Amino acid sequence: MEGYVFAQVIVEGPTDIPVVTTLMRAAGWADSEFRVTSVNGKGVIDRDLKNYWEAARVLPYVVFRDLDRDGGGCPVTLRAQLVEHTSGESPDLLIRIVDQCIESWILADRQGVAEFCDRSMASVKPPASHHKPYLLSLMKEAKLKDAVEQQGRQLDFGPAYETHLQRLMTDHWSIERAAAESDSLRRALKRLTDLHERLGGGTQ
Repeated sequence: MEGYVFAQVIVEGPTDIPVVTTLMRAAGWADSEFRVTSVNGKGVIDRDLKNYWEAARVLPYVVFRDLDRDGGGCPVTLRAQLVEHTSGESPDLLIRIVDQCIESWILADRQGVAEFCDRSMASVKPPASHHKPYLLSLMKEAKLKDAVEQQGRQLDFGPAYETHLQRLMTDHWSIERAAAESDSLRRALKRLTDLHERLGGGTQ
């Protein structure tokens, strides 16, 4: 597929789009060279992976899938399990396992999150798991309008979450700082850069 630079990018949900878009751009992809589509959760990704494999014979596909606790909590194991749903490895189907979830990539840049939430960097202490509720708690404490909704005892994305997240990613978040703290983000950045270069991106 060398000579034509375009990739279809699949993410679990709409709140992943600002993060993945920032990552694609950092890997050298122009906005005209990719399209991000959100599906309804990781179950849809798992179900449709064979379809993505088939489609990647025509057009490169990049799939981002949260690790959570699947595959025994091991990215390598989970990826191997996912590949079993396809006809084998494909150079144009890039499956990236997000360890543990997209919010963990966001929180990997503690400085950027601290600046955005107007608090000290020392007070941003991402837990070993449950990154989504922790990030939402920071946004709630920062009193970001409509970023967070209370659902019983739990916090969930509010109607303005994506707007606030876009501002965080654009104005405060550093992929260099985040990648220095997250192995899975650093590997994803390299693989996306390699794919872009292999397809001939940036050579025009």
